[in-house]
Amino acid sequence: MHRRDVLVSMLSATAALAVTRTAVAQPVPAGAVPTPAYLAMATKGGLFLENTARDAYAKTGNPRVRRFARAEVTEQVNLADKIGAVTGGNVAVPVGGGRPEPGGLVGGLVAAPLAVAGGVAGAAAGTVGGVLGVPGGGPSGGMPGGMTTDEQKAQIQAQLSGLQGGPQYDAAFVNASLQGHREALMIHGSYAQGGEDPALRRIARGAIPLIRLHISQLSQMQRMMGGAAEG
Repeated sequence: MHRRDVLVSMLSATAALAVTRTAVAQPVPAGAVPTPAYLAMATKGGLFLENTARDAYAKTGNPRVRRFARAEVTEQVNLADKIGAVTGGNVAVPVGGGRPEPGGLVGGLVAAPLAVAGGVAGAAAGTVGGVLGVPGGGPSGGMPGGMTTDEQKAQIQAQLSGLQGGPQYDAAFVNASLQGHREALMIHGSYAQGGEDPALRRIARGAIPLIRLHISQLSQMQRMMGGAAEG
């Protein structure tokens, strides 16, 4: 199993995620996204973009969409590897103290109810939107700050998987990927501004230019397909 799949499955069942040595030593700046919430949102959002891009690469007959999908998969795999290289060497701090389990970030996660874990990421989504000045809640009923929920991501991915390749599919993929990239810009942009872990902050900062490039490319494709590209 890919290490990212392991990480996401455990994130879905935990609220007390990993806390890095740096996070323990430093308070979270006002308006900043806590490291555990950043890791949860970045990982889940990255998997959404990667999985939908893999689906598009296999189905589309549009050369431009196919090139973009291939580049998107590469982007997400590389970003996950960079995050994994940092988090894998940190010590997780279990709730209530005690020694962490072996395995660094993943092995040190502490089981807790799903509803609590969802609350951590949900509250952080509002912070992300506030830090970057993004209005909360959209017409699609997303999370605060314009973020879509895990359930909405799953529905979108299922809808794309059920569509046959063609112009309708390409337009649906471009719209979904554009939304996902806007969320990624909020997540990484917020952590780049005020995240407490310097190494993760550098990774978040480094991810922003490529995210912005992909937003531009997706917006152009959306306009070519007859959609109304937003700013």
